[in-house]
Amino acid sequence: MKKKKKLFWFLLPSYWILTAVAIVAIAIYVFQSMANLNEQTLETDIKTRALMLADRISPLLDQNAEEQINQLCQQQGKKTSTRFTIVLPNGRVIGDSNALPSEMENHSNRFEVQQALAGELGKSLRTSQTLENELLYVAVPLFDTNGAIRCAVRASLPITAIREQLRPMTTRVIMATIITGFIAMFVCIVVVRRITRPLQTMSQAALKFAEGELNHRVPQQDVDELQHLSESLNRMSSQLSDTLSTIIKQRNEQNAVLKSMDEGVLAIDTNNRIIHANRVAGEILGINHREIKKTSINEIVKDAEMINFMTQVTKDQQRCNRELEFQQEERIKIIQASGRALWNSTDDSIGALIVMRDVTHLRHLEKVKTDFVANVSHELKTPITAIQGFVETLLSDEWKHTKSARRFLEIIRQQSGRLNNIVDDLLTLSRLEQADTNIIRKPNRILKVVENAIKIVELQASDKKIKVETDIPKKIEWTINAPLIEQAMVNLLSNAVKYSDPEKKIVIQVIEEQDQLSIRITDKGYGIDQKNLNRLFERFYRIDSGRSSKQGGTGLGLSIVKHIVQTHQGIIKVESQEGVGSTFQIILPAHREEPVNQQDSSV
Repeated sequence: MKKKKKLFWFLLPSYWILTAVAIVAIAIYVFQSMANLNEQTLETDIKTRALMLADRISPLLDQNAEEQINQLCQQQGKKTSTRFTIVLPNGRVIGDSNALPSEMENHSNRFEVQQALAGELGKSLRTSQTLENELLYVAVPLFDTNGAIRCAVRASLPITAIREQLRPMTTRVIMATIITGFIAMFVCIVVVRRITRPLQTMSQAALKFAEGELNHRVPQQDVDELQHLSESLNRMSSQLSDTLSTIIKQRNEQNAVLKSMDEGVLAIDTNNRIIHANRVAGEILGINHREIKKTSINEIVKDAEMINFMTQVTKDQQRCNRELEFQQEERIKIIQASGRALWNSTDDSIGALIVMRDVTHLRHLEKVKTDFVANVSHELKTPITAIQGFVETLLSDEWKHTKSARRFLEIIRQQSGRLNNIVDDLLTLSRLEQADTNIIRKPNRILKVVENAIKIVELQASDKKIKVETDIPKKIEWTINAPLIEQAMVNLLSNAVKYSDPEKKIVIQVIEEQDQLSIRITDKGYGIDQKNLNRLFERFYRIDSGRSSKQGGTGLGLSIVKHIVQTHQGIIKVESQEGVGSTFQIILPAHREEPVNQQDSSV
């Protein structure tokens, strides 16, 4: 990289050049003024000599004494060291102080003579052909009493005299220019240093601020503008110090919160490099969270499923929840992971935030609970079946019971049947939980599935004269487990019939919307109070235990529906108003084929 020049060496040459130009310009102007002044003085002197000679030759012209005129020119020329020339209007020379007039050529073509014969002051600077020397010529006209030009009186002096006079003056001007230049250069150095030195001080102060020395202060400055800049830097330093203190405090608070969390928090950038990880994240992933900053997740996470999840969140920038089996050494952890995109202040994605929770123990307890329920249900199934068989035998016509005994036997049969239904539902729930999402799905016509469910509850509905209507396009097909969805529909329809007055109507509507299927079951039944909606799908939860018992419910039907929907990665919603009716809505997303271990789910 090319080394940058300092400000001092940017300013100093510029100042030197400007100063040198100014000094040279002034020196040239002074020298030219002196030369012009000397030339004007010499011109005035020559003009005066020419006029004095003109006054003396005027009488001689009246006498046509050309010889005397020539002698006068020679005499005056010797006395004043001036060359005089007298030229008639026709250009003929009649007198000259340095040459014989008869031998001189016609001077009518001389510029200064032409001006004088024209009645004006004539002057010219050129080399004399006679004397072979550079002369300054001044010619004045000589008029008669009538105003007519009688002749031109020309006087001249060598210009070398002027130059001889200017030579020492030129030397003095040059010396003064050189001395002034050196002084100006020194002054420029001092001025530039006075400008750059405070800036260097402020630059060093800014570097100290950048390095964290926010208590450093820029000294006072003599120049008003620099003083304002110094005060601004000091004020900025103070504000940065306050801001940094606030940031450090907030960071400490955030670190304290992250350290105290039971969940692992992992932030990664768009290149899948770790920005931050808390202690729990390090424990879950089996790494030191203090030594992995700026490290790629591919270098520290060896589980392919976990890496794919993190990469997907960063790439899709969509919120994603998944339960992962994380292989760590010889142990398998079950991690509940939630990821979402990280955004900066300008709404640009800068990575992803992953929140992880180790639910291995929780899932183990759930499995123990499920296994316990399944085992207990299986164990209860045999005695319940035996009780039902003996009760049916005792209620046969072969036995002669009193009225009271028969009533007690009917109660036993009714309650054993209810207990059997509860056990069946518990077994169903247990198998659904074990099946999880690994169920067999095939494309099925939704209309056929719904019609099968209606047939099952048809007798129950006809007893109350309740009509079931459908609004289902015949061509809709969806990839589902038909027996499970049919069972969910049966449970919802059965509840709608149970908790509706006679001669009411139930409407089933199916709508296909983009990548999801919506099944709505609307009844005009008793409705549900708003305070009970949140717990509606809990096991054994009853809105009105007295009325539910009379209807013969187990309290597990809606819980089974919820689990069936969840095994299809769907959701179930309910809207209800007491005394008006209820609407249950099942939303099933489009199924994506994944390589899974399929289990028999005909529960």
